Amino acid sequence: MKISDIKVYPTWVGNRNQLLVKIETDEGVYGWGESGVSGRELAVKGAVEHYRQFLIGRDPLATEFLWDIMHRKSVHGRQGEPMMAISLIDNALWDLKGKWF
Repeated sequence: MKISDIKVYPTWVGNRNQLLVKIETDEGVYGWGESGVSGRELAVKGAVEHYRQFLIGRDPLATEFLWDIMHRKSVHGRQGEPMMAISLIDNALWDLKGKWF
């Protein structure tokens, strides 16, 4: 199984902005992640799209390995929008993994 696409959906629910990500695979299994990042959702969307290029074609079940790849590609370490994007993607990968098993 390989990651075939990562889609990002900024949504506005009342007065709270949220960011959803959907990770799709070539096997038809998918996972969703959610992050409440009011005010910075478009910056996090850009970070998710940046990480997307490193994740397409990889095994989505290798969650810790993929987290490490994204963290090493991050410029700002464990804070800010890059870390929010990593968390969002990580949530979706774990959702996908739960559905697979």
